[in-house]
Amino acid sequence: MKVVVQKFGGTCVESEENQLLSAERIMEAKDRGIYPVVVVSAMGRQGQPYSTVELVRTVSSIHPDIHPRELDLLMSCGEIISTVAMAHLLRSRGYETIALSGGQAGLITDEYFGHAHIIRIAPHLLLAALQDGYIVFVAGFQGNTEDHQITTLGAGGSDYTAVALTRVIQETPALPFGEVLDVEPLQVFKEVSGIMTANPDSLEAADGPPRTIENLSYDECVAMSRLGAQVLQQQAAEMAREHRIPLVVKTFRNPDSTGTEVGGQPTAVGTDRATAIVDQSRLLTFELGSEDPRLALQIDERLQRERLTYYQVSTEAACTRFAVLPPKYRDAEAIVHQVLAARGVSADEINAGKFALVSVVGEALRRRPGAWPEEAQRVLADAGVEVHGAARDDISLSYLVPDPQRKKAVSCLHQNLVL
Repeated sequence: MKVVVQKFGGTCVESEENQLLSAERIMEAKDRGIYPVVVVSAMGRQGQPYSTVELVRTVSSIHPDIHPRELDLLMSCGEIISTVAMAHLLRSRGYETIALSGGQAGLITDEYFGHAHIIRIAPHLLLAALQDGYIVFVAGFQGNTEDHQITTLGAGGSDYTAVALTRVIQETPALPFGEVLDVEPLQVFKEVSGIMTANPDSLEAADGPPRTIENLSYDECVAMSRLGAQVLQQQAAEMAREHRIPLVVKTFRNPDSTGTEVGGQPTAVGTDRATAIVDQSRLLTFELGSEDPRLALQIDERLQRERLTYYQVSTEAACTRFAVLPPKYRDAEAIVHQVLAARGVSADEINAGKFALVSVVGEALRRRPGAWPEEAQRVLADAGVEVHGAARDDISLSYLVPDPQRKKAVSCLHQNLVL
């Protein structure tokens, strides 16, 4: 039995027109003799009635402090609605379907509400439905704890669901009645044609459009996800890399789209070109002026433990800056104050500002490691972009720049280091 996991983002199911186009991609697979397992995100984005943002507003308008358990229970509803709607649409077209919540599909998580991690998968109901010939629809972004509490998997968590289900199906050699499973690469459907060399909305108006990347390595995918690209959720990218799960990111609008393959030979291998420029806007920062490196290490460990998304950069003045997205700023601020208070350091050493993180990513950065920072800094200086901190690893270079200069930084780095 050939099986394919297909993941559809919120845009793919936000309107009746888009739902029909997404249904076409599912029916095409089934009509070719492939059994789809379909993971669906909540419908649409802010402003649309069943989006996660609007669901949360129904209770945050009462009072902003919502218990994490109840918040996860509420947020899981968006994916359940879209999953049932898509399953019903395919059934109305004559296909046998079944809709499952994340917990019913066997995703068992830890008890970290809001950003749970999958600890094991018990896919008995899902495999039985495949055995019976159903198209299986699974609500993304959610799972159950061991004691049956509903949890959510963090922003972009439907990607995590899709990768986890692909993994467990790959690791299942045969269905209960002995039918051998042949698993196709995971298909991640989005509005865009694939993973781009830059976010089109982050380029200046005079620039041409970014290119679609044909092939991306696992390391490049993880780096881009971590640094702010809307490519794949970081947990999903890391699981795909760990278990060598092949996947393709493509548009749901065009059946002939080749998209971007993740896990094969990267497009830029053997060249002196970076693969992509990634940016994360509207960051607030904490600056630690202390020369004691143990403070930064403690804060780093605490932020990781709390599963907050943050970026750590160093400045020319030997300071350390932590950049955090606004929704988590107060959580991060509380952690920083706790660490400083325990060490007897004044909280006056923290300063906040509005910045963006702009990053150069690519396998090519592994070569000439000393030349890339020099070239990137020259490009930014020539464009008049201020740099307020930098970080690097073997596959990426990141620069903290004023948020109003973000597009200028993306454009000049994209033009000089990628194109």
